[in-house]
Amino acid sequence: MALACTMGLASSQSDQGLRGEYFEGSDFKKKVMTRTDAQINFVWDNIAPVKGMDPEHFSIRWWGKIKAPETGTYTFRAHVDDGIKVKVNNQLVIDAWGMHDSERFTGTIDLEAGRYYDFYVSYFNGMLEGEIQLFWQLPSESGKRDQIVSGKYFYTKVPPPPPVVAAKPKPKQPVKPATKPTPQKTPAIVKPAETPKPAEPVREVEVAQPELPAKAAAVHADTLKKYIPKNVLFVQTKPTILEESYPGLDKLSRFLVNNPNLRLSIAGHTDKLGNPANNLKLSEARAQTVANYLIEKGVAAERITTKGYGDTKPLIKKPHVRNRRVEFLIY
Repeated sequence: MALACTMGLASSQSDQGLRGEYFEGSDFKKKVMTRTDAQINFVWDNIAPVKGMDPEHFSIRWWGKIKAPETGTYTFRAHVDDGIKVKVNNQLVIDAWGMHDSERFTGTIDLEAGRYYDFYVSYFNGMLEGEIQLFWQLPSESGKRDQIVSGKYFYTKVPPPPPVVAAKPKPKQPVKPATKPTPQKTPAIVKPAETPKPAEPVREVEVAQPELPAKAAAVHADTLKKYIPKNVLFVQTKPTILEESYPGLDKLSRFLVNNPNLRLSIAGHTDKLGNPANNLKLSEARAQTVANYLIEKGVAAERITTKGYGDTKPLIKKPHVRNRRVEFLIY
């Protein structure tokens, strides 16, 4: 049975909750709507978060303020499927930007009671069902069970301080009689100033316009090969990137950022194991996961295209780790 848990829409107080921006696709390309959510506690089982959206590929950003009720170390925990990032006071507390199957991620931060902190959550769903639930543990509740972060601690903006009660006015002091004015001296006669000579007219000077930069020269094929990763590998049956692939992707992202005239095509592939239709979805998710990684490193999303080929183009005929890969084309 399809299930959609959408707890925590806007509360009765207009300034409470988080502003949620909902996007088509898993890379924040096309905004569909903005609304206020009281808390982050959602499960989408093949149901779109907004009517008309693709239930398998969407992304959301929540932002606002969070008020700390106590002073001490807070533990934030996210139960998520697929990717999430949580920032508190501009500090990255949880960083799990990848494909995950109902996994939990934890981070801690020190906060002061009564203060309001910037709060930011980014999330994407890359395939099948989606889920995101945000818990926390207060400093005084260490060792106890986590609880969903209540909407009463979230604000779209900091509420105004309580009105200040005016102090009682002090009694007026008796007015002293005015003293006699001091007689003024007769002002001295001042000679009129000489009429200044008229200034010379300002001549307009033509400013030379800067030359427009020439188009970047075509990058040599041998240079491109140096920056294309040779071993972007994935966990079997999942679009999760293996850690050993990060250095190559980081090198590629820096190259693309420094060469903004270039574009990138990413092709995803899988092993010949399992259902071909599922393999096609998995290959598409792998290509998109790599694209999301590069976008997070500063490469503009519109410069990247992705395509999945499933198990139709294996490097090795029998099942092998090298078949679980992505291939790149820079042009």
